[in-house]
Amino acid sequence: MERWRFAVLIFIQVLIIAHVVQWLITGTTVAPIEPSESIKTVQTGVITVGFIFFVVAIGSTMILGRFFCGWGCHIMLLQDWCGRLLDKVNIRPRPFRSRLLRLMPLALALYMFVWPVAHRFIVAPWIENAPKWPGWSFEATTTNFWATFPGLMMAIPFLLVCGFLTIYLLGMKGYCTYACPYGGFFAPAEQVAPVRIRVREDSCQHCGVCTAACTSNVKVHQEIESFGTVVDPGCMKCLDCVTVCPEDALYLGLGKPAIMIGSDQREAAVASGKLKPKFDLSWPEEIVFAVIAVGLLLSIRGAYSLPLLFASGTAACGTWIVWKAWRVVRDRNASLHRTPLKRDGRLRPAGGGLLVFAVLLMGFSGWLGTANIAAAVAFRYDDRVLIPPSIVFSEGYVVPESDMMADAETSLEWYDRAAFIGDGGWSPIPAYREMISVRKAWLLSAMGRFDDAAAELDDTVERLGMTEDLAMGRSRLLRVQDPRVVDAWYGDVLDRHPSWMRLRDERVMWRFEQLSTESAIEEARAGVEAMPESLLPLRRLAVLLVDHGGPEGWLESAEITERTLLIEPENPNALRALALARAKSGDFERAEIAMRKAVALVPDDWQLRHHFALLLYERGSMMAAEAALAEALRLWEVAGGEEAGERPAFPTPTVGPARPPGF
Repeated sequence: MERWRFAVLIFIQVLIIAHVVQWLITGTTVAPIEPSESIKTVQTGVITVGFIFFVVAIGSTMILGRFFCGWGCHIMLLQDWCGRLLDKVNIRPRPFRSRLLRLMPLALALYMFVWPVAHRFIVAPWIENAPKWPGWSFEATTTNFWATFPGLMMAIPFLLVCGFLTIYLLGMKGYCTYACPYGGFFAPAEQVAPVRIRVREDSCQHCGVCTAACTSNVKVHQEIESFGTVVDPGCMKCLDCVTVCPEDALYLGLGKPAIMIGSDQREAAVASGKLKPKFDLSWPEEIVFAVIAVGLLLSIRGAYSLPLLFASGTAACGTWIVWKAWRVVRDRNASLHRTPLKRDGRLRPAGGGLLVFAVLLMGFSGWLGTANIAAAVAFRYDDRVLIPPSIVFSEGYVVPESDMMADAETSLEWYDRAAFIGDGGWSPIPAYREMISVRKAWLLSAMGRFDDAAAELDDTVERLGMTEDLAMGRSRLLRVQDPRVVDAWYGDVLDRHPSWMRLRDERVMWRFEQLSTESAIEEARAGVEAMPESLLPLRRLAVLLVDHGGPEGWLESAEITERTLLIEPENPNALRALALARAKSGDFERAEIAMRKAVALVPDDWQLRHHFALLLYERGSMMAAEAALAEALRLWEVAGGEEAGERPAFPTPTVGPARPPGF
C-alpha cells in the first residue's frame, strides 16, 4: 500500500500549500487545521478549526484505529520519505524499544491540552487570582495564518531532526513513538477501536513477512498468533502487512477491541513464548534515561522557546545518543548500524567520537538548563512587580516602599545570571538578549532608576540594533526624561521603520494625550497609509474619528470599520464599533443590524448585550431594549455580578437638550 499511502500524503501536502497560497493572495483564510490550535481552545475557550479537527481525528481513531497517523499526517510523509532514502543506501534502522520513554508523547499531550484546564480551574484559585473564564466563542477564519507557527529558519533543522535523525537513531516511526504529543492521545484512543488488522482462521503460516514489512515496529506475526488481531497501539493501519501476506491471511475488519483483551490472556501469551517482548533498557536504565530525556527536553525547549514538536524530537534523539554511549562503556561489543563502535573490549574511533559527543551534549544541556532556571526565577520575581506602567512613567512618580521593590532587585540579579555569557551572564547562547534588556529596563524604571534603564536599552541597541520592542521601551523613558523631544524621536524612528505599527500607535496615543486630537488623527492616518491592510492603524483611526471626528468623522469611521470587517469578518468588537458609528450618524436601522450580528457571534457577552440594549433604548424600541437589558443582567450575574463590572442599566433620565446619539 506504500504507493497509495504516498499519493494520499502528497495530496494532503498539496492541500496545505493551497491553503497557504490562498491566504497569501486574499489576506484571510480558514484558521490553521492543526491539532496544536486546540491549545487556544483549552486556554481561552475559543473553539478553533484545529480543535474541531483534533476532536474528529481522535473520535475516528476510536473507531478506525490510527488511520489518521498513517494516512493523513504531514510528518508521516517526511518520515516515510526519509526512510525510503535511507533504504536506498541499504540502511534500515533498528527500532529502539523502551517502556518509559514511550510515555513521553502522553506526558506532552497532557501538558499541552489538560494542564491549562487543570491550572485555570483547580490550581490557580488556590494559589493566585484565577483568571475569569471568558466563555466559549468560535473562530473560523484568520488574517494571521502563521501566527502560531515557527519561521522558515526552523524548516531545515526540523526536517533533519524529525525526519532523518529520529529514523536513523530510533527506527521507523521513531518520532511518532517517542516525541509526538498528538500520538499521546491517538495511542490510547486506538485501543478501543473495533476496526483492526485481523487473521483468517487457520490461514496464517507464521512466516513473519508481515512483521518484516511493518514500518510501525509492530511484531505483527506474534500478536496475530497470540490474539488473532494486532493490539499494539503503535499500529498506524498502513496496511502493508495485509498486502504483503503470501497466504492472504490478514484483513482489516471488525471485532473485539484491544482493550478487551485481558491481562491474563496477555500474560499467558508471554509465558507460552508466542509473544516475546524485548526492550533495550533494563528497569534501572529506563528510570535514569527517562530523567535524562525530561532534562534534555526542558533545556532545549527553554533555550529559544523552540516549537515543542521539534524540542521533543531533539530530546528523544539526544537521549538515544547518551544511551548508546552508555552501551559503548558497558558492553564489550557495540555498533551503530554497520559502524563498529567497540569490538572485543577495544574502543574504535567512531565509539570514541560518540563518547565525546555524548559528554559534550550532556554538559551543554546542563549548562543551558542552569541558565534556563535562572531565567525562570527572574520571571517569577518579575511577575510580582505589579505597578502599572501608566503610573511608573507619569510625572512625579514616587517609588513605593514595598516588597515589590525587593522583588524587582532580586529579579534584576537573576536576569543578570540568565543573560548571555558575552554579556556577563551564564547562558551559552544569546537566547533572550533583547527580552532581558527590555525587562531589566522596566524593573529599573519601576525602581525610579530611569537613567540606568535608558543606559541599559541604549547599550542593547548599540550591540543588537534597534527593534520595535527596544524602541517602545526607549520612548517611554524619554517621556519621563525629556518630553519635549519625544514626538520628534518617534518621527525619526518611524521614518526608518514605517511598518512598526505598535510604536506608531503609541505615538498616536502620545499625541492624543499631550498634544491635540487633530495631530493624533493625522498620525493615525499616516499609519493607515503606511500599512493599509493592517488592522491596528485602521481600528485606531476609526476609534478616534467616532469619538472626536464630528459628523463627517462618524461616517468615515463607519467606512473604515467596514474595511476591517472585510479583513476579519467575524469580529464582534468591530461590529459594535460599526454600530456606534452608524448610530452617531443617525442610521439606527443599520446600527441595529450590525449589533445583532455582534451579539450572534458572542451571545454570552453581557457587556455586548448591554450595548445592544442601549442602542435599542436610544432608537426608542423600549420593549426590545428592556428584553435585551434583562438578558444582559442575567449574563452579568452568571459572570460574577459586581466582580464582573458595573451593573448594566439604562442611563439616568436628564432634563434638558436631547442626548447626542451614541452608546
